[in-house]
Amino acid sequence: MNSYNLVENKTLEINLSNDEAEALKALESKIANFVSGLPDDSFEDEDRRFKITFQKSQIQENTYFLTVSNAIGQIVLGDHIFNISPKIQDDHFIEIYKLDKNKDKNLWIEDNQGTAAKGEIFYLIINDFLNGVEKVVSKGIRKGYKQFEDELKYIKGRVNVMETTRNLLSGKLAIKTEYEEFSIDTALNRLIKSALFEIKTLHSSESLHVTSSDFIETLVSKASKLYNHFEFIPDYLASDLRVNVDRNTKYYEQALVGAKNILQSYGAEVTVGDITASARMMNTFMVIENGLRYFLNQNLPEKFMCNSKPTSKNSRDGKYSFNPDLVFGTFAENIATGDIKYKYWTSQNKFSRGDLQQSITFTNAYKVQKGIIIGFSDSSFNPSKYHDKIGDIDFFVSTWDTGKDPNKASQKLLEQITNILKS
Repeated sequence: MNSYNLVENKTLEINLSNDEAEALKALESKIANFVSGLPDDSFEDEDRRFKITFQKSQIQENTYFLTVSNAIGQIVLGDHIFNISPKIQDDHFIEIYKLDKNKDKNLWIEDNQGTAAKGEIFYLIINDFLNGVEKVVSKGIRKGYKQFEDELKYIKGRVNVMETTRNLLSGKLAIKTEYEEFSIDTALNRLIKSALFEIKTLHSSESLHVTSSDFIETLVSKASKLYNHFEFIPDYLASDLRVNVDRNTKYYEQALVGAKNILQSYGAEVTVGDITASARMMNTFMVIENGLRYFLNQNLPEKFMCNSKPTSKNSRDGKYSFNPDLVFGTFAENIATGDIKYKYWTSQNKFSRGDLQQSITFTNAYKVQKGIIIGFSDSSFNPSKYHDKIGDIDFFVSTWDTGKDPNKASQKLLEQITNILKS
């Protein structure tokens, strides 16, 4: 096996045979078709949309260029393994991933699985999810009321008088009734069950050819055992992905975050001739957005607050919808909008005019006088240099500095945004 480490959004030059190139091109096409059919595939921003780009060199024979945008994971092409790691470095990505859960929890990186090797973060997320499910099983699988509608021979719950009358007049002894039962068939449990099924069937996928093969087999075995607790629960519905924990189901949080990410990952496999190409990848933008939003929601000074979930505001005529990632304010009023960009800036590469235009749109829609563009940078980038004023609106840039320790980077970002809100 030939192993390659590829950073998302960067291009790798590789030498392939014609058959290998055709297989990878077919995989690129299959994933593109899949992604274009997703209900949320409306992203125009380059920092959000996931895609594989595969091109042939115009100069060198059998030389190709591979780019994976906004996703981490793994591609297997015959004897070639491409491990894709995040553009903001593994330790920073893990820090932000854990921010989207109970903030006291880390990804559980155990001794027997080695370090977070390049491109293997997706499997660490699986492990973290399984540990969360173990906690759910240990504390008790939560039940909830579920509504049923059925025709019975006895009265139960609320009777549909009109339908029941029709049945009786036609000679059919059936009472149309609606009733509730206390059941483990809840959105949270459906998501967990479906994610466990994805993991326990991973052994049949070619994309399991990773360095830590023993660790992957351990994950599959653990998922299979946990699946027994959820086996008879129906598969998840698309609407279940919008569910969140409450006070009574807080202990589900670690498992829920993992389940959503696993179920929204991309998997595909194609065979061209004797060459099989397969991929399993997870879009990175939603991890970044959810993690930073949750972190700021939980850690802003008491005077300030921001939304904990995605927010939206319609135009007066209802034709347009404005969806900033963040809306900052106090109890009395909104102060600023925030736009999270999964982009990496340096002193030589700053944010684009398009980013500024989008921020202008959000500040106007929410009638605030501050707009904050949030991204990532190295230590050479000075966010304060990019403070600008257009009319009555002040625009600011804040960054997560990957040149710092991840914990220090998060605190520095919090400090920057707090100072902006106070100014």
